[in-house]
Amino acid sequence: MSLINAEKTVVNAKASVFSFLFYEGKFEVPWHQRYYDWTKEHVTELLYDLDEAFRENRKCYFLGAIMLVKKSQGVWEINDGQQRMVTFSLICARLARIFNREGDTRREALALRISYFLNENHTSNLSEADELTPRLSPPRKDKTNYNLLIRGKDIAANGNLTTAWGEIDKHFSSIDVDKAKKFFDFIINRLEVACLLVPKELDPSSVFETLNARGKPLGDLDLIRNYFYSFFSEKSEEPRRNTVHDSLERVRTQLREETNRTKALEYMRCYLQCKYGFLPKDRLYREMKSKIKDNCGNSLSQTPSDYIFHLVEDISRNDKVEIFHAISSPPVNHPIPSDDSLIRYFLRDSRQMTSRRNLFVFLRELKAYKVTQPIVFALLNRYVLEMDGRKKKGVARFVHNRLKLLTSFVMRTAFVAPKFEPSHFEREFSDLAQKIAFANSLDSIPFHRILRDVDEYSVFNNSDFIEKMEQTTIRETGKAKRFFLGLAYHEQPDSIVINERRYTVEHILPKSDEYLPDWSNFDQREHADNVSRIGNLTLLSGTDNKPGSAFNRSFDQKKGIFEKSPVLLTQEIAQATDWSPKEIQKRQKRLAKLAAKVWELPNEK
Repeated sequence: MSLINAEKTVVNAKASVFSFLFYEGKFEVPWHQRYYDWTKEHVTELLYDLDEAFRENRKCYFLGAIMLVKKSQGVWEINDGQQRMVTFSLICARLARIFNREGDTRREALALRISYFLNENHTSNLSEADELTPRLSPPRKDKTNYNLLIRGKDIAANGNLTTAWGEIDKHFSSIDVDKAKKFFDFIINRLEVACLLVPKELDPSSVFETLNARGKPLGDLDLIRNYFYSFFSEKSEEPRRNTVHDSLERVRTQLREETNRTKALEYMRCYLQCKYGFLPKDRLYREMKSKIKDNCGNSLSQTPSDYIFHLVEDISRNDKVEIFHAISSPPVNHPIPSDDSLIRYFLRDSRQMTSRRNLFVFLRELKAYKVTQPIVFALLNRYVLEMDGRKKKGVARFVHNRLKLLTSFVMRTAFVAPKFEPSHFEREFSDLAQKIAFANSLDSIPFHRILRDVDEYSVFNNSDFIEKMEQTTIRETGKAKRFFLGLAYHEQPDSIVINERRYTVEHILPKSDEYLPDWSNFDQREHADNVSRIGNLTLLSGTDNKPGSAFNRSFDQKKGIFEKSPVLLTQEIAQATDWSPKEIQKRQKRLAKLAAKVWELPNEK
């Protein structure tokens, strides 16, 4: 390919084998461009992609678009594509070392042409690299390290560029020489890019902005959908492709994605993790493809297109989508829906219609902890799939007990942990969901043991949990509200009176220290130590006729409002004659014991 614009258009676009692009010019990264910023994960992902394409012996691997601006004859500025060009040249530089060591002069010469301004008949080798002119000039900050690395010098990691080299070096240190040679032949001949060539007379920034601002980048959901469609590319498959498309669109509609753009993707990940086990969020598409390929390859009874067709058919089942909708958007306020919903049927079959802690409460509490979605989905799906009416009630009771256990474990952990870390549970929860989905007998799943294995805060030990709760502070409003709603549902004679949307978390001792002159039992230090303790928090409704700033002037003024609250936990505060650190500690101990009772963790039976 020639980099000279031979067309009548001002901007010229051409396809090129990536190595041929390097062979025809010198390249500079403009001073205003960012430094090399690919992380270890970016480099690893590219190496994984290239290795996959190599193993599958693809006709080409398309690496995207590169935008070059002509600076002078044979010299081009990289306006877009720096990361890919630099990484590709580092890969070739690492392979050049292998070929130099093995005496493969032909491949070494080809690899050196990527790194240095050499013609196709050159006879240079890596030992002469100090005398050669680099073909690519990175930003000033990276130039020294880049030049040392392509010249065969090893340097310590001190930035993104050297970290990238470390990943490349580790990758090629683990493969044999024969594979390295074949891999090099593949990337030299089959990596392709779309090259956008811009003359220097045209403002390259405007072209770059248009290139990157028009249209919407493909997210994981779009990539997954397109991957499914790719199995039905033949004309004869058009009817099934249309069915797949309609099915996936129906999922969007059912989940009301117009109001929540991420919900369909969340459902897809939840479903896929129940089917395949843990799939990292940042590698969902790639890991899903790998799992599907493995399953397609192991199937003797159906073709890959059959497998995908049935997979999408199952993903788009109305009952499964309804389950996820109930998990991600549980109803508010009324614990026993009057319609023919999943929750109502489940409450009936599990005999929990009047229970203070039932599916409605579990879903409300777990909503904030998306890491639990695969387990909840897998359990409820087992209930829905059971067609035998008599067995279905038994499954409902089993699922209720396991959801109660899961909710208690998660809530206890969230209350005592400094920060609830989903990453601590993702793999175990996803793999547990897969076990639930495919177990012949639900009783065979060691549910308690799996939760105990990830118990980092000894929440299964009741005395330890109570002791920690006696010292707990909660500054996050959402967590505090979940805590007090859980207690209130348990304590109220009729929990329906609690309209969650109308209640907020109130600090009994005011949050701001500007009111301290009217709270004689607290100085600045005691205020800081006590204001966010659970003993100083409660629920209060906007309809409690709460006055303005005068409300915070004294405990006596607050008592009257607390006394009139329909929430028993708030009413009880009015029984105190005064508010002090001692009173807060007393109330905290009571709430800690109540929390252990509400979020009970029974011993394994």
